[in-house]
Order: sequence, then structure tokens, then C-alpha cells
Amino acid sequence: MAALEKIRQKAVLLTVAIGVALLAFILGDAERVVSSVFGNNSTIAKVDGEKIDAIEFQNRYELASQQLQNQGQQVDAALIQQQVMEQMIQELLLNKELEKVGIEVSDNEITESMTGANANYMVAQFAQQMGVESAAQLYDLLFNPGKYGATPEQVAEAKAQWLKIKDEVVKNLKYSKLQGLIAGAIQANKLDREQLNEENAVTSTINFVKQAYESLTDEKYKPTEAEVKAQYEKDKAFFRLDEEMRKIHYITVDVVPSKDDLNKAAAMIGETIDSLKKENGVDLVRNNSELVINEASVRLSDIRDTEVKNFVANAAIGDVSEPKFENSSATYTITKLLNKTTAIDSVKVNVVAVQGAKSLQDSVLNLLNEGKTLADLKDIQGVSGQEDQWQVILNIADSVKTKLTNAPAGYFALDSNDNAGFLCKVLEKKAPKTIYNIAAIEHKVYPSTETTNGLNDKLQEFITTNNTAEAFEANAVKSGYNCVATAITPSSAQIDRIESTRKAVQWLFESKVGKVSPILTENKDKLLVVALDAIYTDYAPVSDEQVNMAETLKAANEKKAADMMAKLEGKKTLDEFSKAMGAAIDTTQVTFGQMYIPKVGAGEAELTAAVATAKENTVVGPIKGNSGVYAFVVTGNEKSERKVTDQEANRTFASSRGNQAVMRNVVAILRKSVKVEKDMLRFF
Repeated sequence: MAALEKIRQKAVLLTVAIGVALLAFILGDAERVVSSVFGNNSTIAKVDGEKIDAIEFQNRYELASQQLQNQGQQVDAALIQQQVMEQMIQELLLNKELEKVGIEVSDNEITESMTGANANYMVAQFAQQMGVESAAQLYDLLFNPGKYGATPEQVAEAKAQWLKIKDEVVKNLKYSKLQGLIAGAIQANKLDREQLNEENAVTSTINFVKQAYESLTDEKYKPTEAEVKAQYEKDKAFFRLDEEMRKIHYITVDVVPSKDDLNKAAAMIGETIDSLKKENGVDLVRNNSELVINEASVRLSDIRDTEVKNFVANAAIGDVSEPKFENSSATYTITKLLNKTTAIDSVKVNVVAVQGAKSLQDSVLNLLNEGKTLADLKDIQGVSGQEDQWQVILNIADSVKTKLTNAPAGYFALDSNDNAGFLCKVLEKKAPKTIYNIAAIEHKVYPSTETTNGLNDKLQEFITTNNTAEAFEANAVKSGYNCVATAITPSSAQIDRIESTRKAVQWLFESKVGKVSPILTENKDKLLVVALDAIYTDYAPVSDEQVNMAETLKAANEKKAADMMAKLEGKKTLDEFSKAMGAAIDTTQVTFGQMYIPKVGAGEAELTAAVATAKENTVVGPIKGNSGVYAFVVTGNEKSERKVTDQEANRTFASSRGNQAVMRNVVAILRKSVKVEKDMLRFF
């Protein structure tokens, strides 16, 4: 069985791979690391008083990190840590809710999801990766290994993975039940459906006139400090902070090659091309450690780069392409055609893997050559395989390539040792094609030590002279730097999505207001300096630049609105309003159930409500809105002849304010009801 081979890990490296390697995760000794650094206090977060342990968090982080690495993804560690933390908080919140409502999962439900005919997709995928036919068979192998000639130690890692998947399946079953409970509990009733029908049944056509607040000069209506503060007090709830916030400015300097570095690289590339042209191979440039040389046998169809493909198709043996420079990565590439041959590039094969001694391999080989199929051998323990598979053979070992291109009529041993073997039958060979042997030479231009030191020295001189947050911001531009303002919290994985800046976040939360950091080089491609401007705890204060700007605008608009409303008092017709407002009369449609009004915009609830209650052909105004003052007259109401069905109303209710809307926001809703404390800065 293929799964035993993967578990035992004893077979030789065979040329033609069958199946996928065992899904495994390598966890570090998290408990030892955490306890040695942070002692016995290993609480990294609390959710409503319930602790999240740093050791468990570290294990979960390493698991997530390993999964991403297995997928070939490179992600900033701090981002993974942030995602894992949010996931663990979410799980605690949902688990508390599950306990409150008493949701449980039965043994039969777990068994069906883990080993049933319609097993959970995670289990089915794991079984496929292990090379077994079903989830039930994998369970039998992992929990009765002796039956398959394996030891408990050999299946321990895969068994641990099975148990991890089981935990995930149980959790998802519970969440699904919670979702079903919410779906059943929040349903549209008759009144809800009638309200939805009424909100969307009537569309009013209006003639309107609007005087926008921005049409009045700001200077005349500039609010006093007291008026801005009064407006802030009205809106203060909007500025409540879930976490402490620190306002900062920062400067980044890209560490890139200088003009001198690029000139030196260009000269070296010129010398490289001269050397490549002197002989057919690449031996004259192999000793240049700044070059990466990859030789390969390819078909034209394998080459994705159009320029390279055109060069190879038309080049003579020994020709060297013009150097190509990619500015974004500062990389030169050169292609040299080493040789051209005609050869078979692909074969269609049956491959049978046999886990077992030579005698078993010989027995299976004889059965296959007697006419038995892979399906006929399914009951023989240790036999698996694939049929009718096209295999590209360009860049495999010459010895194996020779066996495949000169194969006998039947099955033969492609590779074998005392413990396992691959038996192969070549069914078909593609016609010989032109094969190009090429060398791809690459040179990435890195900034020199002189360049890096120069950038560092200049920035250091600036921060030495401007060593307070105030001077840092005030003098950056005149010194040639772009100083950017932003805000961070203890949970910030990065500063403004700049990779590898979590250490800068830590520095900021260990510093005092007004301090400027040293040059931070965690990100190898940038120099970073940060300055701490202010610390906010419960609320973003009115003194904050952005808050003050927003509240100043609102306070100014309130003064403008009061002035406008006073001047418009007594106006009777739209023409009178139009002249007084200095704005033209326009036409649009308004439906009560829609947030957006064409030609007006979103968020004008006062106008929407006034239209819904207005009599036809009666001028209404002035109405104070969010972006200006309005006057209007309803010229007609069109009521839909079509009555929305109960099913349509139920769908609208569910998505806008019912169970679907709740489920989309369930974590945010639960989070607002509890206190969440995070202490990640102490650990990461």
C-alpha cells in the first residue's frame, strides 16, 4: 500500500513519482522557548477573562507558517501571528456561545463525517494524499497498524494529523449547528415582509434644488475651538478605541543599487557576453559567483518569455542573446543556445508501485505481463499505481530516459531495491521533437556596501540633528525625505503594510512621546525610522489632526446649515428656493428602501424620509441634509404593480437585517459584548 511506504519512509528515491508525500508539520519546542523567555506567565491574550496560552499560540503559529511554506508562500511572520491570534479569539468567542446554547455533536455525527461515504473534505483530501482508497481505510490503517504490517511508531505522525483534522471537523459541525440555530431564530414575519414591500413599492419622482455646504466659503463659517469641541462631544462615541493607539511619523529609504552600482554591473555583463561568445559552453563564466547559471533541455512550448522563445527559435548553436534588464528587480538575464537535438520528449506509461521484497515485485511483474490489470491487483497489499499517464522525460536521468525510450513491449522494472520497486509499461511515445539545450544566465544587481553605507550615513545625520518627533516631521522634506503620518495599535502586524516592521511597532510601544528611533533594518530592502507623536487610550481626542479636521468640517457645516435655513425661511416655490440657493432645479427618483439617491448620493436619510411623507405637488423645504440643504416637490409616485413574493421578501430580509446579516457579523457582534485583552507585544 502506498500509505505504508509514505509512513515507513524507507524506499529509495524513485524517478517517476506516484502519489503525494505524507502531509506533515514540524513543530518547534514552543513550550521550552516560551517558558525560558517569559517564565510561568504565558498568557498572550484574554477573552472575557478566559486565557489564550502563548505556548498553544506558538504551536498554532508554527503550524500555519509550515502550511504556507508547503504551499510555496512567503508571508511576513507578523501577519501570520496576527491572523492566528484573531482566529483563536474568534474560536473562544464562538465556543462560549456554543456552551451557552448547549450545542453538542454526537459520536455518530463525528463517525459519519470522519469515515462515512461522504466524509468531510479535509478527511477525504488527507486519505487521497496518503494514497488510500477511502477515509475508512485510512482510519483502519492508523488505528490498527499491525493489520497492515506497520508499527504504532510508524503511523504516529499521520495519526496525530488525523486527530487534528477530527478536532477541526467537530468544531465545524458545531459552528454549522450554531448557524442553523441563528438561521431558524431570525426569520422575517408577516410585519417584516409587509414593511419591506412598503419600503420598496413606491418610487417618487421629485424636482429638487440643493445648496451644498461646500458652496459657502469656509473662512466665514470657521467654528471656534469651543464649537468644535461641542461637536466632538456629540460624536465622541464614534472615536472610541478598542486598543491603545499611537500616532507616528516615519521615513523609509529604499536600499537599491546606485547609478555607480548599475554602471559596474553593466560593464561586468558586457565582459560576460564576450566570454560566452568565445566558446560553445559556459565554462569561461562558471567561476563568476555573481552569476546564476541554469542549464536545461527545453521545447519551444516550455519557454514562456516571448523574447527568449524568439531568440532560441532563430539562434544558431553558440549564439548569445542581448542582455535583458528588469528594472523592478534590478536583474540582468542572458540566454545562450548550447546545442540542438531531436529526441522523444514524452511517453505514455502505466506505472505500478510495489511496496515489498524482491519476490513480491517479481510476482507482480509476472502477473502484469500475463495480462492482469492494476484493478486485478487491488487486493494485493502494497500495490498501487496509475495508468495511461503522459510523462515528460526531457530532464530526467539519462539512464532512466534510455529505459523508457528503448522499453520492451511489456512491463519491466524501472527502478527497484530490496524494499520497493516501480514497474513500468510504455504504451505510446510521442514523435521526436527539436530539443534545445540552453543556458540561462542571471545577475541580480545588489546595492554595494558603499551605497548602503552612504544611505545609512545620510539618514543617521538627519535623525541626529532632528532627534525629536516635532523636528523629525518639520525638517524631513527639506532634507529630501518623505515623512508619512499614520497610526498603530499593539495588534499592528506592520506599519502601513510595509513588510518586516513588527519590531518597529514594538519599539514604539516601549518609547515615550517625542522620541525618534534609531535606524531600523528588520526589512532588508528598506531603512526605517519612526517618531512617536502621541498616545491615545480610550478615545481618539479632538486634538488629533484627523479627528479635529472631521469635527471642524461638521461644526462649520452646522453653522452653514443654520445660516442657509434662516435665509430660506418663507420661500414658497422651487423657483424661489432656486434663486435663493443659487442652484438649478434638477429631477431624480427616490425609493424609501434604497440608501442611494441618484444625483444626490448616499446617506441623506432626512431627505428620503421627507419625500416618503410628502404630498404630491407640494413644495417641501428647507430640509437640512448631510451635505447640503434641500427643497423639493414630489411630481409623481409610481407604485409597483408587482407584489414581491414572500420568498423574495424573506431573502431580502435575511441578507439585509436577518440571519445572513447576523452571520456575516457574528464575531464582531460577540466581540462587542466582551472584553478582549492582547499582550502580543511581550512575546512577538
